[in-house]
Amino acid sequence: MDRLSDAEAERFRGALSQADYVTFLLALLYVRVCLPDEWDGILGDSRMFPRPTSGPSPARRLATAVRRGLGPEVERLLLAQSRNLDEHRLVDIVGLLEGTGPVCPSEHARAFERLMARYRDLMGPRAGDFFTPRAAVDVITKLVTDPGREVRSVHDPFVRAGELLAAAWEATAAAQDRPVEVSGAGVGEHPLALAGMNLALHGASADLRVGNTAPSAGHDPLPRNVDIILTNPPFNQRLGDAVDRAHWRYGVPPTHNANFDWLQYVVARLRPGGRAAVLMPDIAALSANPAEGRIRAGMVEDGAVEALVALPPQLFTTTSIRVMIWLLRHPTGTCDEILFVDASRLGSLVSRTQRELDSDESRRILEEYQSWTAARTGGGTFTGTEGLSRAVPIEKIREMEYTLSPSFYVPSGSSADAYRAEPADLAALSGRLTELHVRAREADDAVQTMLGRYGL
Repeated sequence: MDRLSDAEAERFRGALSQADYVTFLLALLYVRVCLPDEWDGILGDSRMFPRPTSGPSPARRLATAVRRGLGPEVERLLLAQSRNLDEHRLVDIVGLLEGTGPVCPSEHARAFERLMARYRDLMGPRAGDFFTPRAAVDVITKLVTDPGREVRSVHDPFVRAGELLAAAWEATAAAQDRPVEVSGAGVGEHPLALAGMNLALHGASADLRVGNTAPSAGHDPLPRNVDIILTNPPFNQRLGDAVDRAHWRYGVPPTHNANFDWLQYVVARLRPGGRAAVLMPDIAALSANPAEGRIRAGMVEDGAVEALVALPPQLFTTTSIRVMIWLLRHPTGTCDEILFVDASRLGSLVSRTQRELDSDESRRILEEYQSWTAARTGGGTFTGTEGLSRAVPIEKIREMEYTLSPSFYVPSGSSADAYRAEPADLAALSGRLTELHVRAREADDAVQTMLGRYGL
């Protein structure tokens, strides 16, 4: 697989764009592992190619096979991409894959993840529409999956490439005997295709459907009662026309931003005892917008907000927007304290623009949360860790007008804390930065569209 995706990729892909070529490799890998009968058909067609009689080409046979596993949308995607595909090259790729030896699902799943990483690199600025950083996936999954707790259902309402669902399914299914229902929603044929193949290669049978960039726009595929929700929804999107407002328990979000549409939707879909982790830009935790402030206050007072974790900057390859994990739960009706973890100073640069968390740092974040929950369960006191975590009583949060940024509650212990900005000032600066990031993304999208016209 490394040979096909790196060393000889240019020879095999021909007129295909790099991203479309990797998509075909992913589809072939998926069919070989998950649809062995269909793979035998593709292999037989390839050995007979070019055939003297009419019949399905290897590319069409592949598209048909994927349709049977993932639906007609993915078939249409592959057929459209196959217009630039040299069938002789596809035959050679099939032969090379078959020559790698017997199918090993775990090895193929790892190969799929390597190809996904390659795909992410090729997507450039558009990768943020498809992928959640591995470091964020690891932390989120560990925070919401408890090996000692039975889980019946896991859902991601904005599934991207399925990384969060695959990790959550592995963590929950391995710890219990009963099956776990896996479901998700996505926007666009390509992400749903990637997510479906990704989950199938990890052994999960998932119900994936078409969703939207804002849950209030409708097309809600989610069962009403879910044990675990984990998601990385699109940041700072416009709300659009609201069709479904039933989940707006705490107030009407502003039309310019759907962040609190997502947060309220997730809370409304949790069954009693259910828990969720949602990635959000930091502006959601400290926005000075009156509507967002009222929603934030309502969620806090209703006991829907359990903890907030500020992640390091530059985890995302496509944006430097600072992000936080909102740990949510089915509302308890009251709130006495919230845990704040400021991990923004963790991580190390692996390139000029990319930062990663190592396994020890991810474990530190998890241990802070586990220590806090253990103290609450046992009736003890959580002292926190200087510069990293603190449990803050509701009285202090009210005093801070429901600002939920960990940076306001977790002193770093450095001289920089001698002067602390006011929440309103920081919210204004963060809002301006978010606006600049949106404009930069629009410019990147325009450039990518122009390059795409030339096959670049």
